[in-house]
Amino acid sequence: MSEYKQIKEYLNKCLEHNMLSHAYIFHGSDEVSKRETAFWFANKLLSNDKNFHPDLFLLKPDNQNGITIDLIRQLKKFLILRPYSADYKIAIIENGENLNDFAQNALLKIFEEAPDYALTIICVKSPDSILDTITSRGVKLPFWRIKKDSPSIDKKTLETFNQMFNANFPNKYLCLENLAYKPTEFFRLWINFLREKLLSGPTKELNNLIKINQNIYFKLNETNINPKFAYDELILSLL
Repeated sequence: MSEYKQIKEYLNKCLEHNMLSHAYIFHGSDEVSKRETAFWFANKLLSNDKNFHPDLFLLKPDNQNGITIDLIRQLKKFLILRPYSADYKIAIIENGENLNDFAQNALLKIFEEAPDYALTIICVKSPDSILDTITSRGVKLPFWRIKKDSPSIDKKTLETFNQMFNANFPNKYLCLENLAYKPTEFFRLWINFLREKLLSGPTKELNNLIKINQNIYFKLNETNINPKFAYDELILSLL
C-alpha cells in the first residue's frame, strides 16, 4: 500500500490534531487497499493489533439481499452503546454500493444523530453509488490503482489554483478568467486540488472549504444552477 502512504499520513494527522470526521468514504477500484487501510485506521484508533475488538463492527453485504435496513439497525444498536474499552466505536461498511435505498436512508439518520465517539468507514467503488447526502457528511479518500501514465494537473492550472487559493479578493476573478474549462470540469479539478492540500496539511477551514465546493459541484451536475452563481459561490467560500 505504499502508493497510499499520503492517505495514511493524512489520517494520522487527523488523529494527532483531534480533527477526526465521524465518517470517511474510501472510494475507488482498489478493494484490497480500501479494506486494509480501513482496518489499519480502525485498529490505530482502538489501540488494537488484530481485526477483532468489542468496539469494532464490520458490516458486509448479505449474499442475496445486499446491505439491508436490518443490518443498519444492528449497526445503530452497536453505535448507541458507549465504547466498551476504547475511546471510539468504529464501524466498517464493506461494498457500500450494495446498500439498498431503505438502508441508505437509515444510515443517513444514524449520521445525523451520531454520538461523538462513533466513526464509520464506508468502502465503495464510487461515491456516486450512494446518496450524496451521505457522502457529503464524510471525508472522501480515493483508492484508485495508480498507473504510471496517469495524467496529472497541468502546470498552468496548478499555478492558477494556487493563486486563487492565496490571492486577495479582487484578483480571484482574474484567476478564473485564465482557465478555459467547462464549469463541471473546473470544479472537479479544483476539488482535487483542495483534497491534495488537505492530505498534506489538514485544517478545519480547508475541510469546510472542500465540503462547500463539493456542494457547488453537486448543484452544477444535478440542478440548473447558473455557472456564474457557482463561481460567485466559490469566490465567497475563499473569503
